[in-house]
Parts: sequence; structure tokens; C-alpha cells
Amino acid sequence: MKTGEPINFSGRIITDIRKRSYNGIGFYPLLVFVTLYTDDFYRRHMDIVIHFGTMIAGICLFRLAHLAVFRWAKEFDERLNTYVFFTSVGLTSLIWGVWYAIVMGLQGEHNTKLIMAICTIGLCAGGSVAFVPSMHLAIFFNLSMLVPAIVRMLIHKANLPMAALTLIFCVYLTLLAYRSNREYRQALDNEQELLKKSEALVRLSRLDGLTSLFNRRYFNERFEQEWKQATRLGSPLTLMIADIDHFKRINDRYGHQAGDEYLKLTADIFREVFKRGTDLVARYGGEEFVILLPNTDTDTAIRMAETLRQRMADICLVHQKRRITATISIGIATTTPLPHAAADRLIAKADNALYKAKHKGRNRAVVFSSSPAIAESDRPG
Repeated sequence: MKTGEPINFSGRIITDIRKRSYNGIGFYPLLVFVTLYTDDFYRRHMDIVIHFGTMIAGICLFRLAHLAVFRWAKEFDERLNTYVFFTSVGLTSLIWGVWYAIVMGLQGEHNTKLIMAICTIGLCAGGSVAFVPSMHLAIFFNLSMLVPAIVRMLIHKANLPMAALTLIFCVYLTLLAYRSNREYRQALDNEQELLKKSEALVRLSRLDGLTSLFNRRYFNERFEQEWKQATRLGSPLTLMIADIDHFKRINDRYGHQAGDEYLKLTADIFREVFKRGTDLVARYGGEEFVILLPNTDTDTAIRMAETLRQRMADICLVHQKRRITATISIGIATTTPLPHAAADRLIAKADNALYKAKHKGRNRAVVFSSSPAIAESDRPG
């Protein structure tokens, strides 16, 4: 985001400003006390003290109350809550600025004026740091602090050197706010870019380089997570292991480049068949693929496996004017995990079913069955 664009009330910027600004709320009552009670100023100007002290105490209490309900109010109406926050900050600086102008216009009171000037300079410096995320707020904060006093001193032609120095300081703070905000936005952009690159690297570390399916390492991570969730929910978890039949012949007859192209085409078919948000397809190794299907029963898995088997039997890869076809064998295992059960047993069952699919002639899906009295449920081509 470029400096000079309208204020972006994004969550990150609002959070930064809020954290920076609320730390300084307590300084206002403290500085008011120092200013009013030094040199017994409150005894000579009780009416001013009452009005100013009441307004500062009121706005500070309001900001503290707003801090307490910020999260709730944000959920209720985020935009309104944001503008209330910015308005309260602006009112705080404006109240102080008017008070500063009144004091600077009084006759005598040199000690109070000096203390007031020192306090105002400190608040302006703190505001320049606190409101860096919003250039507009930082500039308004400093202008509302200083401009009323500058105008009053110029109108009454009182203490013109002080008015000139205050004006120079005001211009300096405005330029500082511009530069600091630009650096803040640049740092924020760099942080976001670094985050995007980190996320991209994480995604790449999860993918198989050839097929762009998930790799075996990521499958192992997700399998463990889904196993725990299925155990907690008592839901079925299905695993398929699929292997391209006679894939070695493709490599031997047409070359490894043709084999790689066929693997890519196979990956596309997998993505078309297993497209639910919870389905996970990974390249397990070589021409072997694994499919994890959370909350999926055996009947549903068989239908999906048959769709995959039929699609693989129908596709044809044309490589250097030669047509390459193959079939696929699939092993299916479904379980509802129990506490303390071994997760790798499900993989072993699916692998056993795949072996039986190969043994029974390939181009079929076989469901694992542990009962010796029941033959494996298979769907040959």
C-alpha cells in the first residue's frame, strides 16, 4: 500500500495503533496533575482547571472503557467501533491542544507555560511514534496539539519566537509522520511478502515434484491427524492404495519421459474423481498412489474406486504419435478407529487388498476382509 492512499482500517493496522496508543492514556492525568499543581496554578485559575480536568478525565475514562469492550464492539460493528476509536484519540489531542493554547495566552504564568510546553512536546513525540501506522491520524494528532496555540500567539502577537519555533516543530512532526508511515507500510509489505513466500515453500514441501499431488510425507502427517479425529468422532475412515498395472512396461517400451507424462495424466484423473474437500490424494512412491477418505463408508469408497478404475481404463496418452494405455488396481480398507488401535494397520489392510487385486488379474478394486469365510469383495474390469 502506498503512502497517501486513504486510511486502510485493516485489522492489523488497527491492532497496532490500539496497542501503541492505549499505553499512553495514563500519562494524560499524570501530566495534568503536574501542570495544574506546580506553582499552585489551580489556586489562581480554578474555573479553567475544573473544565479542563473534567474533559481530560472524561475522555480518558471513555477510552479505557472502549478498550474494555473493544473486542465485543468489534464483532458488533467493526466499522463503527473503528471510527469511535479514532474519534476518541482525536478528541484527546484536541482537548489538550485547546488547553495548551489557553495557558499560552495567559498573562504571566511563566513556570506553568514552560511545564505545559515540555509536556506538549513529549506528547507530540509519543504520538508520532504511536500513530505511525496511520499517517493521517499522526498528523491530525500533532496539528490539534500545536496549531491552536500557534494561532492564538499569532493573533495576539504574544511570544512570537515561541510561535515560530512551535510552527517549525509542527512542520517537522508532519514530515516525520509521512516518512515513518512510509517505512512502516514498507515493513508491513515486506512482512506480508515474506509470509506469502513462507506459505509457498510450505505448500511446495507438501507436493510431489512430478505430479503436483501431495507427497508421502504430507500424507503421513494428514493420516495421523485424520486417524485421531475419526477416533474422537467415531466416524469411518477409508484408505485406498492404487497402483498402475505393468507401469514398468511403459518405461521400458516408450521411455521414462513417456512414463512421467502418464503419471501426470493419472494425477489429473485422481483430481477429477476425488474432488471433495476432505479427500486427500498423494503419490506414495513410483506408480503407487494413496487416497485418504475421511467419514467415508465402504460402499461409497467402492463406487469412487470403480469410477477411478473405469476412467483409467478409458484414457489414452499420445506420446510421439504412439498411443499408451494402462489399467489400475486398487486396494480398499475401511475402519472406524478405536482408542489405542494402531493406525498403520489400516495401511497394511489396504496394501493387502491391493496385492489380492493384482493376484486376481489386475484392473480391479478389492475390499479388504478379515473373515476367512467371506471372499474379498472385488470389482473386476
